[in-house]
Amino acid sequence: MANFSLGTSGANLIKSHEGFSLKFYGDPYGYPTVGWGHLITKTKVYTKNTTGNPNDSLLSQAQADTLSNSLNLGYTSPISQSKANTFFAEDTADAVTAVKLTLPAGQEFSQSQFDALVSLTFNGGPGVLKTNDVKAMLANPHIYPTFIGPLSASQIDACSKLVSKAFSYDRNLQRRRNEEATLFCKDRKYTHKYPVYTL
Repeated sequence: MANFSLGTSGANLIKSHEGFSLKFYGDPYGYPTVGWGHLITKTKVYTKNTTGNPNDSLLSQAQADTLSNSLNLGYTSPISQSKANTFFAEDTADAVTAVKLTLPAGQEFSQSQFDALVSLTFNGGPGVLKTNDVKAMLANPHIYPTFIGPLSASQIDACSKLVSKAFSYDRNLQRRRNEEATLFCKDRKYTHKYPVYTL
């Protein structure tokens, strides 16, 4: 496949759903996090974020300093914008590497498809790419922009259904999953006409 890196659309999608804070905060599970969803550690738990707004689960300065010292982080809350940018680049690099998959012979992702899968992987972890629904979608050569040949109406509809099922991951994040699926279908003959979890 082409040597893609995360595009602007994918980065913006991830950032829009991760929330952002230069201060340490608890994620939805209470794990300390900073920047755009950068996990500091899973060894400590703080206030769980139930609103999606990092400001609602900020660690106190004393908690942040204690955590930083206990883990020898070399930084504490708040971090700099530059540090947040570095964390985002590092965290998305792992997802980018995971999405560099072996595709059906002769097929390649579009930038939008690649970005959508990086967002899904960034949020759900690399294991999401091994789910049966994602594997079924990726095995179908008709979903790729490099597929040569006409597509029948039933093949186009089948692609739309495959995408919907592949992005039906985590019912708590339906808006994000629908946006990822819409990005995946950008400029394709098929569309994201079946919202996630409707099939």
